[in-house]
Amino acid sequence: MGNKKSHISLIKTLTIIIISMLSIHAKLVSQDIHFSQFFNSPLNLNPSLTGNFIGDIRLVANQRTQWSSVTTPYVTFALSGEYRNIYNTSLNAGLSIFHDKAGDSQFSTLQIGVPISYTLYVNDSSQTVQFGLQPSFVQRSINYDDLRFDNQYDGTVYNSSLGNGETFGTNGRNYFNLHAGISWNYLFAQRKSVNAGFAVHNLTQPEQSFFSGESIPLKHRYTFHAGTDLKVHNNFDVLPRVMLGYQYNYKEIIMGGSLRYHLNNGNYRNLYGGIYYRNSDAAYLTAGIDYHNFHFKVSYDINVSSLEVASNNRGGFEFALIYIFEKYRPIIKRYKACPNYI
Repeated sequence: MGNKKSHISLIKTLTIIIISMLSIHAKLVSQDIHFSQFFNSPLNLNPSLTGNFIGDIRLVANQRTQWSSVTTPYVTFALSGEYRNIYNTSLNAGLSIFHDKAGDSQFSTLQIGVPISYTLYVNDSSQTVQFGLQPSFVQRSINYDDLRFDNQYDGTVYNSSLGNGETFGTNGRNYFNLHAGISWNYLFAQRKSVNAGFAVHNLTQPEQSFFSGESIPLKHRYTFHAGTDLKVHNNFDVLPRVMLGYQYNYKEIIMGGSLRYHLNNGNYRNLYGGIYYRNSDAAYLTAGIDYHNFHFKVSYDINVSSLEVASNNRGGFEFALIYIFEKYRPIIKRYKACPNYI
């Protein structure tokens, strides 16, 4: 009885903390480049989430397209793989690839990271604390040839043979970056859990400018995220989620939740439906399905920002595909040896 009360108290405390943080940041403006399904892109969210799953190997693919109704669409793609409990230790490691291309200039970012984490098991292993780092190599590039300037219009039409009158810097930049994070998970009953995490990105604050003599460091980015899975019926779970992000003058809040419907008594076949809101930017709907080790989710943003007039409230589609490998572990049947005299 006492444990049940402590579990309820824990959930109430976390809820109060989340609501308080949302109240403080209620009027903040969000960032442009992101994954709406932050909970389905774990290594981009927090490096300490490396190995934070049930199984042995996890593969994750994310794809997002936005602003296709306004200009050249932004296309974001992420792919990651991770291995849990390396050599039966508490170490986890993986590989992540992130690619983003935006606008007429094809401004692109390619990031290759090697996330590692360490899992600390607390008490009876129902609680875990994970610490993670993700060193990354980043390449950024831009194509000036596809840009058009006012000097290239001859009075009536665009003329590509005219000089643009602009002086450009380099068309690319490479740098090293580092991210760190911590996360906590507590499974206090079957289909009942709570989690939270905090990450600091861009610890090295690498230089971004393509022009010599001009310093534009990539500022630190801070992320807090939390969520809980709660069984409310034999076939239904509610999954509230929240994410707060802060980077210099850019701030982001995502809050919402999903309903999970179990098609059977296990966790092998489930359906999802949910709704989320990103402050002053977009509301989005999510849907998904679990089928054994496959997990597929899709979301669609409905733009509610000042760009809604041009975008007709259309944002972008986002897809997430996750597959978890589990090693085959044969069931060892033990038999009582017969005495030699039989």
